[in-house]
Amino acid sequence: MADSTFDPSASRLSFESTETLIDASPLILKFNRRSVTNATIYSHTFPVYRISTNKDGTKTDVYDTLGNETRIATIKRREFLPDVIKYRNRGNGTAANDVVKINNWLKYEKLEGGLTGVSFDSTCGQLTWRYGQLERYRLALYKSKDFSNPIAYLDLSEPGIPILLRISPGYQYLVEDILMSALILEYKLKMFERLKKHDLLYGPILGSLVSFR
Repeated sequence: MADSTFDPSASRLSFESTETLIDASPLILKFNRRSVTNATIYSHTFPVYRISTNKDGTKTDVYDTLGNETRIATIKRREFLPDVIKYRNRGNGTAANDVVKINNWLKYEKLEGGLTGVSFDSTCGQLTWRYGQLERYRLALYKSKDFSNPIAYLDLSEPGIPILLRISPGYQYLVEDILMSALILEYKLKMFERLKKHDLLYGPILGSLVSFR
């Protein structure tokens, strides 16, 4: 039975509520797989995004599936040149649909306790993804480096359970910034883990993970 709390015919504007009209509950985005390369993302029981990646992993397209399916982002991963992204909702002064170098958008830094931070600017200030052995979640997003409570997190804690992205009330209007950055970082983390497993920690893929160049 369809969930009456979510209208699939609603416009994207209503899905990405403004901060003043935000719903009191968190936005839960559920992937249908443990993958950020080819997956469908659901809110309640309705698909809201679809991710499609080519066979060699060099290009990922993200589609808005509310109403007419629309491509909202393209991520290109390049071996010798910087990775780039093109998407509609930058929200930080960059014109919509501009092609942006990912290392100019996501800024890598080392944090205390051996944790890694990746920051980006948003309309509500600087946001920082954090990951590492001491971080509770796979990826956790914090505002202004206040690491006491994440405003969003990507959860892969239960084996065999698909990915879940939770965004706290008051930040749901940033859903596409949060989602796109999470997709990029999770892909790099997965590649890093595969290389580490096979003792292949060298080359452009690792360099891209560490420095985001």
